[in-house]
Amino acid sequence: MSNEKVCQRLYLGLDLSTQQIKCIVIDEQLQTIAEEAVSFNDQFSLIHHVQPNGFIVDKNDNRCITTPVFVFLEALDVLFQKLRNQKKFDFSNIVGISGCGQQHGSVYWKTKTELENLKNFHVTIDNNTEKSNEKDLYLVNLLKSSFSCINCPIWMDSSTTDECQLIEKSIGSAQNLFQITGSKAYERFTGSQIMKIANKTSEIYEQTERIQLISNFLASILLGEYAPIDLSDGSGMNLLDIRQYKWSKECLNICGKDLEKKLSDKLVHPRTALGTIAKYFVERYGFNSQCQIVSFTGDNPSSFYALASDAKTVVISLGTSDTVMASISGYEMPKQALDGHLLVNPLTDDRENKLLMLLLCFKNGSLVRERVREEISAKDWNQISELLSKTSPTNHGYIGFFYDDHEILPQNIQGRFYFNADDQQIDDLEGAYKARAVLEGQCLAKRLYLQRANIDLTNKVDRIVITGGASVNVDLVQILADIFGKPVYATFAPNSGALGGALRAIDVINHKPNSTTSTVECLIAAQPRHEYTVIYDEMLVRYAKLEDKIVKGTK
Repeated sequence: MSNEKVCQRLYLGLDLSTQQIKCIVIDEQLQTIAEEAVSFNDQFSLIHHVQPNGFIVDKNDNRCITTPVFVFLEALDVLFQKLRNQKKFDFSNIVGISGCGQQHGSVYWKTKTELENLKNFHVTIDNNTEKSNEKDLYLVNLLKSSFSCINCPIWMDSSTTDECQLIEKSIGSAQNLFQITGSKAYERFTGSQIMKIANKTSEIYEQTERIQLISNFLASILLGEYAPIDLSDGSGMNLLDIRQYKWSKECLNICGKDLEKKLSDKLVHPRTALGTIAKYFVERYGFNSQCQIVSFTGDNPSSFYALASDAKTVVISLGTSDTVMASISGYEMPKQALDGHLLVNPLTDDRENKLLMLLLCFKNGSLVRERVREEISAKDWNQISELLSKTSPTNHGYIGFFYDDHEILPQNIQGRFYFNADDQQIDDLEGAYKARAVLEGQCLAKRLYLQRANIDLTNKVDRIVITGGASVNVDLVQILADIFGKPVYATFAPNSGALGGALRAIDVINHKPNSTTSTVECLIAAQPRHEYTVIYDEMLVRYAKLEDKIVKGTK
């Protein structure tokens, strides 16, 4: 190995998501050194009886969806083995690790004894005995007695409707809960999941010493000791007072007895150094014993950290669902409960000037765009461009709402709704008008819900950064720029959650004040045409009124 490689200072970012674990290794110039991923495929389904995508759907209640904790452990081992086999770098050059996990999921520890054994681990491995001893070194075997609940509830679970109703009733209303925790009660959120376990399987709850999110669970494995929950991911639990940066005693008492003790009263910012890596990873994989572990967070905050250069950047992910993330002052919270979420913002740890992160999710994203393309018999998006050239911005007054699946914003609405220039509902649209209607409608919805959340697009937003598969759609990007009246930048970082972890590790270890010094490079994708923005301003008013009409008509 060359001296140049030996002198490298490298940073590892991890992302433990729903169907796989991914990682990226970068240097201090933000160059990618290596990437790897391990899918929760048949390899794990045979051992842990999960579906090929890595989770279990309860046979008696298909709303109940979990993943065995041992899938996470085994996948981490396989990931490091594959990364080592690449031979692109020396593990001893990694000086910092951080990352993220799928939000809301939870892990239930019975004891930390085996976990602490990782911190003080010692084994002699040589070429003659490595293969025979390898099985004894698996994390699955080393931690086999550590958990009170093997199957971890994940974000796909929707079996806690009764618990959600009880939480909101106990707090006073959905709006009251939103004002405290940044979200109404959601089935996938950790608070209701904990309440379900505490009430329906009390023996598991009583045996549980520590409850963790998937993010700080992964950090704990690397540390060899319990890692604290970070404020950003902790905001997705319906348990955290997001303006006070501490647990809400009222919410904790509703969800479980002595819950604060099981969660730990210590909460940290995503930009916090937690300690050095456990000796297990030093001896088994050759990590540097001084490698620092920086607090892990949720996948959405971690992606926001990677893509938002500052608090005036709005990040939009254009994928199966479309996600919008933006910064908002903790003193400017919307007065009314909304169907989005407010999290502690990972971009700053200034507790005096509390900054929150708004998260909006629109379920009907790329699948609907592709479905419309097929309906109008367009082979590809080049043909869509030809159709769009036959129409003009605002689409001759035609507006479409495309809720093929039950939408999140507005909540639980399903169906197609088309309107003409006189706001009369019609049955369908011609191909060219439908092509423009789906793109304009989706972009108008994003702007509308940002405004409803008190995001000052005129003075508090400088640019939009897009990511995801549909970010290559030049027509969609241009319409987005015109409707928002802001320049749109594109990044093609496919692994933004893991990248956000690696960037946080760089910033914390090198004492950089925030992510502005180490944000992924973005290229200009579209400049707004302000003559069209003025027209879209008027169209947005119509769009909002028609949406209200649809919502009222479907109740």
